[in-house]
Amino acid sequence: MLKKTAALIGLIIATLIWAINGVVYYEFIALGFSAVLILWIIRLFRFIAVWFISDFKGVKHELIKDKKELTFVLLNGIFAFLTPLFFVFALMYTKLSNVYFITYSAPAWVMIGAFFFLKEKINVKKIAGLLLTIAGIFMIASPENIFSLDTGVIFSLLCAIFYAGDIITGRELKDYPLHTVSIYSNGFSFIGLSLLLPFSFKVPAFEHELFYFAIIGLIVLGLLRGLASDLYYYALEKLDASTASIISLVELIFASLFAVIFFAQFPTVKEIAGYILIMASALIIILRKSDIKQFEYLLHLKRHH
Repeated sequence: MLKKTAALIGLIIATLIWAINGVVYYEFIALGFSAVLILWIIRLFRFIAVWFISDFKGVKHELIKDKKELTFVLLNGIFAFLTPLFFVFALMYTKLSNVYFITYSAPAWVMIGAFFFLKEKINVKKIAGLLLTIAGIFMIASPENIFSLDTGVIFSLLCAIFYAGDIITGRELKDYPLHTVSIYSNGFSFIGLSLLLPFSFKVPAFEHELFYFAIIGLIVLGLLRGLASDLYYYALEKLDASTASIISLVELIFASLFAVIFFAQFPTVKEIAGYILIMASALIIILRKSDIKQFEYLLHLKRHH
């Protein structure tokens, strides 16, 4: 019981870190940092934190066994590289809470991807979840038609779709320890960001002291992201998958509160209705008793942003 309580508290702390992450992105973009530089620093120190924690715990890092699994590792790294980029781009054009909730439409896109690529069956509950997701996105976006979605919504959708790709490829690596998969994907993501960095190295004209404080802030966030990953992995060991996934939805509440507190971004009635629909969809998809084990990595295998 004590271990489950510790896992629950740790998971809530992880959701708080994930929500703070979006606030930091928003602030640093507003200050003039390039998205690639922000992600490069955070990804580097997240990678270091996950590696250090896994070594401290004595996790054995397995080498990739064959070409098929190497392909999934590479794909997972690509998805892990592009997902946060789209997340940050979305923040430039729409509300913080909108980006979070649309990103959380990922379970529906996982379901579609699993149907086409993994030959999983579609049933009435899955279709209902998908329809609720689509309705929720349209309530948030309020477009005149499907071709008039604004830029922020489009980037948020791309983030959700690539996050779904991250989840699906991660599921194919379920025989490896979670820390090991995270190290591989974070490593490949860091390499991708490093390749882009020379073309997108933008920092604001700060005084030296403020610049150093800003960089230290990003380093601390990167380390905290590594800690959040470990707290989530621990929760998956002590709690059942559906409980961990549902508790992870607390991140959306934190993100919405932060959007109001820090940026005075109050959601409209339509946006709130969209949020409720997306959360309902996520619960319907997550709580499928027949194949819940297939979805034990559904949320936050390695948080997309």
